[in-house]
Amino acid sequence: MCAQQKIPVPWTPPQRVIIFSGHMVDAPERPTPRFPPAKEAAVRRRIATQLGAWEVGPGDLAITGAARGGDMLFAELCADRGAEVWLFLPRPEEDFLEESVRLPEGHWEERFRSLCAHPRVRRFFQHEYLDEDREGLGVHARNNLWIIDTARALAPSPDRIHALLVWDEKSTGDGPGGTSDFVSRVRQLGGEVAPPVNPTKIPADG
Repeated sequence: MCAQQKIPVPWTPPQRVIIFSGHMVDAPERPTPRFPPAKEAAVRRRIATQLGAWEVGPGDLAITGAARGGDMLFAELCADRGAEVWLFLPRPEEDFLEESVRLPEGHWEERFRSLCAHPRVRRFFQHEYLDEDREGLGVHARNNLWIIDTARALAPSPDRIHALLVWDEKSTGDGPGGTSDFVSRVRQLGGEVAPPVNPTKIPADG
């Protein structure tokens, strides 16, 4: 697991911890579509349906990254449902915005700033909470492990961890922190993993 210096402290002990990992909305130059911008509304509906099935709301803690696409959709929906939301950022803000938020078109940066200003949302920077990366995992793999470690530390019991993914279900080579590894670790803990939301398999109006 990911070596940690400290675990963030929730405002109140959570009833459950809902965690998320998922693809960013594709940049215009992406050669193979993975999360086309036209699928945003359909993906949002699928995430909302799963959160509704779990009855996510006040008393729950939701943890995710803060990239455009799946992370932000999940965070916005959880905050709207009354959950406390934590955003784990793998890089300092300006570097993160340039790498994982901004696009030539769209309003992702504005949505990021609006989300960060929400009264139920807090953000945490990896470089302030994790030790030096001595294993060479990279900041994004470490972010997934950090999310899982924090859920394990804060959930009342392993069965109170629920995980949701927006994922094209293609192999990532999957060392520690990869998508399949994320799923495997949650299941090994005894948490519940929802069927992935795959943008490549759902219609834009689905």
